[in-house]
Amino acid sequence: MKLSSSRSTLAYLSSASALFFAHPAQAQTVLDASAVGDDIIVTANRTAQKASDVAASVEVITGERLDSTASNSFVDQIKKTASLDVIQYPNGLAGISLRGLRPDFEFTINPRTLVLVDGRPSGSSSFTTVSPESIERVEVLKGPASALYGASAIGGVVNIITKHSKGQIGGKASIGYGSFDTLRADLATGGSISDRTDFDLGIGYVNQFDDFSAGNGEKRPNSDFRRLSGKLRFGADLADIVRADISVDGADLHNNAPGPLSFNPQSRSANHTWRFGGDGRIEITPQDHDVLLLGYASKEMYKDYEVPVSSPRYQSSQTVTRYYGAQLQDSWKVLTPLTLTYGFDWQRVEADRLSFNADGSRKAPYSPNETRTTKALFAEAVLSLIDNRLILTAGGRNDWITARSLDTPLKTNFTPGAAKFSVFSPRGGIVFKINNNLRLHGTVGRAFVPAQAVQLAGETEEFAGAQRRLTTGNPDLKPERNTSWDLGAGYAGRWLAADVTYFHSDTDDKIESVIVSETPTLRQSSYVNADTSKIRGIEGQISIDAGQAAGLPADRFLLVSSITHILKAKENLPAGLTAIRNVADWKANVSLTISDGNALSATATVRYNGGRYDTDNSQGKIFTSGRGGVFEYDDATVVDLSARWKVTQHDQLRAEISNLFGVNYYEKADYAMPGRSFSVRYSRSF
Repeated sequence: MKLSSSRSTLAYLSSASALFFAHPAQAQTVLDASAVGDDIIVTANRTAQKASDVAASVEVITGERLDSTASNSFVDQIKKTASLDVIQYPNGLAGISLRGLRPDFEFTINPRTLVLVDGRPSGSSSFTTVSPESIERVEVLKGPASALYGASAIGGVVNIITKHSKGQIGGKASIGYGSFDTLRADLATGGSISDRTDFDLGIGYVNQFDDFSAGNGEKRPNSDFRRLSGKLRFGADLADIVRADISVDGADLHNNAPGPLSFNPQSRSANHTWRFGGDGRIEITPQDHDVLLLGYASKEMYKDYEVPVSSPRYQSSQTVTRYYGAQLQDSWKVLTPLTLTYGFDWQRVEADRLSFNADGSRKAPYSPNETRTTKALFAEAVLSLIDNRLILTAGGRNDWITARSLDTPLKTNFTPGAAKFSVFSPRGGIVFKINNNLRLHGTVGRAFVPAQAVQLAGETEEFAGAQRRLTTGNPDLKPERNTSWDLGAGYAGRWLAADVTYFHSDTDDKIESVIVSETPTLRQSSYVNADTSKIRGIEGQISIDAGQAAGLPADRFLLVSSITHILKAKENLPAGLTAIRNVADWKANVSLTISDGNALSATATVRYNGGRYDTDNSQGKIFTSGRGGVFEYDDATVVDLSARWKVTQHDQLRAEISNLFGVNYYEKADYAMPGRSFSVRYSRSF
C-alpha cells in the first residue's frame, strides 16, 4: 500500500527541472541565487575559499532565502531549501541525511551527517533546537569529510554560519499570527559598539496554542507547541591581527505530539527539550597565517512524556547530552600557490539516561550511560597551479577514540567497560578550470562512524523464561567505514550558475548483532562488522537570474533549484539485500522569487519527495494490508507561498501560505504533517 499521492503540483517542478537537465554539462559547485558570480566563500576546507576553488559539492543557502521560506522552525527551512532526506515527527524529533544515508532521528552521539555551528558541533540531537533568527547562511558539504571533521561526517557536513555584524547598529523586529492560533515574534540586531567591538543578538518565539489539522482536514489532538530560542555574540579586535569572539545560544521547546494515526486508542506523547551552549574563539592573523583557537561546551536535556487518554501525563524518560571540546588550527600560506591547514581537535561527549514508571518511580533505562573522548591531528594542503586553473587538495586526519559504557543506576543487568581504537581518514580533490566559466571537479575520501559504547564494551543480561540471554560488547569492533568518490562539472556566468555531480559511496563494516551460541538455557550474542551498503546517485544545482538574462536589473526574477536522484541505495543485511529506509529516489527543491525591485516581492517554494521505503509499524499494519514488512511511500509535492510588501522604508507586511494545496503527507509513516496554514507578519527595521 502507498501513502496519499500529491502529483498534481509536480508539473511546476518538472518544468524547472527541465531547465537543469537540458544542459547537463553546465555546472558550478555552490549555488544559491546570490552565487551567480564567484563571490561566495565557503569553509569546506576549514578555511575560507572561493566557491570555484572547492573540489567538493557544496550547497550554500543564504539567510535571505531561509527567511523567505514559509516555516516555523529551522528544520522546515532546511528541508525546503537543500537537497537532503529527513525524518520528522510533528512537533517532535527531526533528523537529516545526505547522499542516500538513512536520517538519524534518535538521540545518538554517533550520527552519520555532522551538524556544526560556526565550525563547532551544534550540541543538538534534533534540528528542532536550532535557532533560525541568527543564521547568516548554511553550507551543506556533501560527501565524506572525516579527513577534516572526524567522526560522523560520512554523508557530509551541515555548517550553520551565524551573523557577524559590523558597522552601524541595526536590525529587524517582527510579530505575526497564523493558523492553529499561532503567535510568532522575533528580533535580530547587531553592529559595532565601538571601533573595535561588535555584537549580534537574535531571539525567536513561536507558540501554536491550538492543535493543527492534517492535509485531509483531520484535527490532530495534542499537537500544540511553543519554542523560545536565541543567540548572543560579542566580539572585539584586541589588536590589528588578534580577534576574539564569545557566543552563547540556546532553546527551550515544549511540544505535544499527537502520536501515530493508526493507534486506537491514540498513543499521545509530549517532550520538553532544553539546550544551552556556547564557544569562545581567538583568531590571530600574522602574515601568511590564520591561527584559530576555539573552545566550546553545550548541554541538552530531553524529557519525554506519555500522555494517556484517561490518566495524567507522566515523564517516561530523560536524556542529558553534554559536549566539551577544543580546536587549534592554522592555515599557513607556505608559498604563493600552496596553503596548508593543520591542527588538533579534542572532544568529550557524555550521554546520561533515566527512565520512569507512571507513578514517578525510577526504572532501568534501555541504554546505559556512555562517554566518548576523541583526540585528533589533521592536515590538508591546497596547491594552485597553472595560474589558478588547476587546484589540487590532499590531506588526512587520525582520530584516537576512547568509548566507555558507564555504571548506570538501576541497570543491574549491565556491566560497564571501555574500548580504545584509532582511525585514519584520507581525502583528496581536484578542480580544473577549462576557462573563466567552465570547470571540472572531483573528490575521493574515507569517513567513519564509531560504534556505540555499549556495542564496544559492556555486558547485558536478561531472562526469557528458563533461558539466560547474555549480550557482550566486542572491543575489536571496527568503526563503520565509508569510501566515496564523486565527479562533477560546473558553469558560472553573469546570470546562470549550475552544477551536476555523480557520486559513488560504499560503506563497509556496518555493525550487526549476532547470536554466538544458543542452548535452551543460555543464548550468547555480541556485535560484529558484517553488513555493507552501496549508494549511487546524481545531484544537481542551478541558479538563474532570468530577469538579468532578459536585460532587467538583477534580482527581479530568480530561480534556485537543487535535485538529487538516487540510482541505488541498498544494504546487504544478513536477511539479504534490501533498500535503505527513508531515502527518496528523487528529491528536489525549487524556489522562484519575483520582485518589482522596490516594494513588492513574492517567493514560491516547491519541495518534491519521491518514493521511499520504510517498515510498517502501524497498528493493524495498514500500509501493507495487514502483511507487515516493507512498504513504499507515495511521492509528495508540497508548495508554499510567501509575499512581502514594503509599506515604508522601515515597515513591511508579509503573508504566507504553507502547504498551499493541503497535501496529506508524511515525513515518517503514520505521523501526518500539518495541512494548509496561513499567517501574516509585520516587521520593523531599524
